[in-house]
Amino acid sequence: MNFYQGKSALVMGGSEGIGLAVALEFVIQGSHVTVCSRHPDKLKKALQIMETSRVDQQQRLSTQSVDVTDYASTSRRLESILGHDGPPEFLINSAGVARPGYLEDLAMSDIRQMMELNYFGTVNAIKAVFPAMRRAGKGHIVNVSSMAGYLGLFGYTGYCASKYAVIGFSEALRHEAKPYGIHVSVLCPPNTKTPGLERENQKKPKEVLKMEEKAKTSDPQTVAKALLRALPRRPFLINPTLDSKLIYAASRLLPSSLKDYLLRRPLQ
Repeated sequence: MNFYQGKSALVMGGSEGIGLAVALEFVIQGSHVTVCSRHPDKLKKALQIMETSRVDQQQRLSTQSVDVTDYASTSRRLESILGHDGPPEFLINSAGVARPGYLEDLAMSDIRQMMELNYFGTVNAIKAVFPAMRRAGKGHIVNVSSMAGYLGLFGYTGYCASKYAVIGFSEALRHEAKPYGIHVSVLCPPNTKTPGLERENQKKPKEVLKMEEKAKTSDPQTVAKALLRALPRRPFLINPTLDSKLIYAASRLLPSSLKDYLLRRPLQ
């Protein structure tokens, strides 16, 4: 039997990009899927796409409008979902935003927004779902960070801070959750062709844009398929592409002086 057949997945930030690709991969694998997002119009389209991808008429597919930056509202909305469907076997926290730029040009509102959505949004969703998972004695939480969660990238001070926070939080949560039969993983995708990346490119420093002209960009489907291939092994850190695996290994093995050179501010 398929590992995911008949299991349930709750995907936060699943109305577009990597989140939607992950939701669709769960649907294709026969899971029951609920997608949450702040955008009702995008949720409507996401549900239509999921319906066309279902493999079994018994699959439960639904959406819910949720703003994960508001803990009280998130808790109420997810409590309603849990009351109807029970605790999910998989909780995917994919809601996020990137606001690149030189630090002196970044508005404090942008820096706070990244922390509120990328980090606190992850914490809020988990706090709302974790008690039900603990009572069930099972579950797998996947928090979407980034390669910017372990590499200090030029032009991404605010974003890196929020994604580093996700990894640190996840590692501590992993130890706390394990005795209850709950597993925690972190997905660290590279640049991925999503609507979010298109918006991000409009604000990137010119040095970063020039440097990325020769860089490979992944696609959401590749990232999603790699994630679901990895989850049965319950790894902590998931780098979904060969390039991201090599870069992660290099970040751990290279001398700090060489890393500093490679990550220095690019020439204009």
